[in-house]
Amino acid sequence: MDDETLDCAKGFVRKLEDFEFVFMLYTYEQIFSETDVVFDIVQQRAMDVLYCKNRIESLLAFVKEKRSEGAFQAIYAKTADLTSDPRDEPMRKRRLTQLQDPQVRYRNLYMAILDNILEQIPQRFSNLESMLFLELVNPGKFDDMRQVFPEEAFQNVLKSYGHHFDSGRLRSELQVLYSDQDLQGNRGKLCDYLVFLKDMELDSAMPQLYKLFSLVATIGATSAGVERSFSCLKRLKSYTRNTMAIERTLVKSLEKTPSWYDRVTDHFLEKERRAEFTFK
Repeated sequence: MDDETLDCAKGFVRKLEDFEFVFMLYTYEQIFSETDVVFDIVQQRAMDVLYCKNRIESLLAFVKEKRSEGAFQAIYAKTADLTSDPRDEPMRKRRLTQLQDPQVRYRNLYMAILDNILEQIPQRFSNLESMLFLELVNPGKFDDMRQVFPEEAFQNVLKSYGHHFDSGRLRSELQVLYSDQDLQGNRGKLCDYLVFLKDMELDSAMPQLYKLFSLVATIGATSAGVERSFSCLKRLKSYTRNTMAIERTLVKSLEKTPSWYDRVTDHFLEKERRAEFTFK
């Protein structure tokens, strides 16, 4: 085994023996085990806005429950068992920033982390109410909407995008969608409905419905959805990576044909030194 591997292994061991590092791991582990599930639900069931809202409220209640003395003591004790209790460390060995009671310091850190999460989650999903209109095209609720028209969701889309729609015609076309089994078919994805409407030339017969499906398609998941799959940054990185690869290939090909630069120079030398302007 080489020295670099040994040094890395020793570094990992020291990190796992560090109380603060392990304390942070346990603190975030109890939260992320819940947030990962909720964020996956928000991504996969984006059109069921009310259900997503209830799950987010349940998540906030869970985090508030963890923001307690009992939950902190459990994390602190678990960390101390795995590493060593910093209160047992002699005062002379503590850094200047650690002169206060270690338990008080880590309690403040624990509460600050949870307070930040409780503040960030509502901000992250603050626009969820304005997304209620997504339920208008939720296939799982078509049967219910056939019985009772979703007036609240309908008014929601008019409030945000009313200037793009003919409200009376949109209502009629939605009622046709909810009651027509042939129109619904076995399509479960939004893109399938768009393709079907286009192929059957229903985009001109039911323009308001097609426009609504197109609107929802541009949103995809909620704007607070998981960026893991709907990340603009990820697409930009992929585009940049591909562009750089193309440019690298082009440069290599030019290096193999250095006369290309000479041909470019000769081409411009053949041009007139003065531009010819024709005034009319």
